Amino acid sequence: MTMQSAASVTDDAIANRPMGAIRSFFRRMRGTTHSIHQSERKDVAMNAQTEIKAADNGVNVEALLGAREAITGMPAAGQFKWRTRCDWIDGVHTQSTVDGFFGLGAEQERNARFEITTDHPEQFAAKNQGATPIEIVLSALGACLTGGVASVAQHRGIQLRKVTAFVEGDMDLAGVLGIDADVRNGFSGIRVRFEIDADATPEEIAAVVAQSQKRSAVFDIIANPGNVSVTVA
Repeated sequence: MTMQSAASVTDDAIANRPMGAIRSFFRRMRGTTHSIHQSERKDVAMNAQTEIKAADNGVNVEALLGAREAITGMPAAGQFKWRTRCDWIDGVHTQSTVDGFFGLGAEQERNARFEITTDHPEQFAAKNQGATPIEIVLSALGACLTGGVASVAQHRGIQLRKVTAFVEGDMDLAGVLGIDADVRNGFSGIRVRFEIDADATPEEIAAVVAQSQKRSAVFDIIANPGNVSVTVA
């Protein structure tokens, strides 16, 4: 399947599709390969509106471009609700479960559930049975940006060999411990440093990272937080 054929449906045709057809489209895209096969790359270069050099970073660019076109034609399909359930275990030890989500106009099920364990280190009189929640936040930022780098590089025909993101945040415990009301509870600053080995110039690599940051959901969540409500049932 070439990129052109994966996203060949016109905007008008997509706009006239019911939501069920959009969901069917996404199911078909899940069944495609996760990268462009060597035998298909020549067709992609000939047919794609944007020429793509041969690169295989394991990202299904066909599906991403097809999804973008489908959601452009039916914006309601792009309204998602992500969820996690967090259960207290003992002390500050918790376990969060990630399962289904809402999107494409309906509840969606994963083919597997995921569990995330959090705790605090011994220095905080805890049992160190998992990363701290703040380290999970840093990990999420690094993961989102790194995945974005792979996606952008694939689309631009840049072959990656190694990508590592080093993420660190500064925090003054005088805030969270209630010592100083003028000190915020969260990070005062976060830094992300990439080390990337790729078939590209330093300028091209920097542009890939910049585009990943521009489209990163987690970067936006941290840098431009929305409203958070906390209630008790």
